[in-house]
Amino acid sequence: MAKRMPRVAVVHCAGGTAPLDGIVREELPHDCAQIKAAHPNGIGVCSWGCLGGGSCEAACPFGAIHVDPERHVAVVDRDACRGCGKCAKACPQHLITVAPAANVIQVRCSNQDRGPTARKACPNSCIGCGMCERVCPMGAVRVVDGRAVIDDEKCVACGMCATKCPRGAIHDANGIMAVR
Repeated sequence: MAKRMPRVAVVHCAGGTAPLDGIVREELPHDCAQIKAAHPNGIGVCSWGCLGGGSCEAACPFGAIHVDPERHVAVVDRDACRGCGKCAKACPQHLITVAPAANVIQVRCSNQDRGPTARKACPNSCIGCGMCERVCPMGAVRVVDGRAVIDDEKCVACGMCATKCPRGAIHDANGIMAVR
């Protein structure tokens, strides 16, 4: 029987978008499904991003995910995460996936808007510029539907895409990211 590789949750949003006019984060419920029901087009300038209500945090039996109070985005403690996927199921924005723990290079953006619109929506958005594709020595990164996608089977975690991403949308879970 093959040994199961450790898995961890990955949040495909780095946060940083401004709230829409009239949205007061402190007045929002602490439940993302309720936030989404009340605001189906989102609460931030980036409608694709984390709602910050903490449904994923409440769903995690290991205390491995929390909402950063300043960036209003879910953050995973990779050491505490057991890859159960309960946080992913709790996210109505579908921003959380569970991936092999060895895959440390992550696209932290789910914005599906094209470059100029994505650029205006969030300072951390992927704009589909293709820099990541050009610098990846393994051909593991492709821009699909205007955003970077990493093929975990090809990625060797060299970090070139993370260091060269002009928007900081690609992160290395070991702490390497673009210097802007």
